[in-house]
Amino acid sequence: MSSLSLETRRDHGRAVLTLRGEPDLATVPKLRQAALEELATPRVSTLVLDLDGLTFLDSTGLRCWIDLRNRAEDAGQALQPESVPPAALRTVQIAGLAGLFGLDG
Repeated sequence: MSSLSLETRRDHGRAVLTLRGEPDLATVPKLRQAALEELATPRVSTLVLDLDGLTFLDSTGLRCWIDLRNRAEDAGQALQPESVPPAALRTVQIAGLAGLFGLDG
């Protein structure tokens, strides 16, 4: 059974959502809800996904990132992944989405 834990902190207009575990079909709804709540918070201009504790990333998790990025952009906000583990980065690169998330260099 997969698991995902989330912790949030806010700092000067940034909401930092720390992920530990696996964003997959079973856990993505939890991630989406937490992220959308942060994006709806007044004065949050950037949602940072701290991915240092990520152990797995599949297409479901990647699709969630794309949706969150699009929602943030539509609202004049930003989505910023940080501390992306090598395996997750490779998934993003294979999907051709590194540039979309600012992970291309």
